[in-house]
This record gives sequence, C-alpha cells and structure tokens, in this order.
Amino acid sequence: MIDAPRIQSRSELTAMIIDFTSKGGAVREFKRGFTSDWRYLRDLLQGFGYEVKIEKSWYIVRKIGQGGRPKRLGRTAAIKAIDEILVAHGLQPFMITKHEFLEARP
Repeated sequence: MIDAPRIQSRSELTAMIIDFTSKGGAVREFKRGFTSDWRYLRDLLQGFGYEVKIEKSWYIVRKIGQGGRPKRLGRTAAIKAIDEILVAHGLQPFMITKHEFLEARP
C-alpha cells in the first residue's frame, strides 16, 4: 500500500502541487466522461479499430479483423495493452502499478 503524507491544510496541498509541477511533474488529465468502465473502453477502442472482450476469466485485446487465435491476457496484461492503445491515440494511460493490483507485483 502507498503511504501518502498526511496533509494538514489545503494550502499545504497547494504547495505540494506547485512543487511537483515546478520540478517538471505533469498532472494527469482525463477528458470529461472518460471512465474505466469495460463497456466504455470496448466502444472507445472499437472506434480506434480494436476489439476488446472478456472470454471466461481472460481478456482479449486485438485489432479488428486480425486473423488467428486471439491471445488471452490476464487483467494486468490487458490493461497494459489498453494503455498502449490509449497513448498511441493521444489519451492518458491508466498506468497500473504494483501498488494498485497484487497481480502486477513481481
């Protein structure tokens, strides 16, 4: 679990944000309505020419019309594949880390 610093006041939080951005850090921004809902992602990626679906407990992320048997992915691998597609189309990735999902841990 991530240990976040205890913030005592709004001005302390503002100072942390200013410090972070002055050191070159960028605040991630998602477009209004963007969500990690599976149906939303399925429709969004379909617009980019990809199909995403769940087959039993596996995920499939591939180009529409791609031949052959689709590669079945675990949750973390599927999110990484989705992140690559999002970045390629100028959108923010989810950037799943080992702190967020146990299966992403080495």
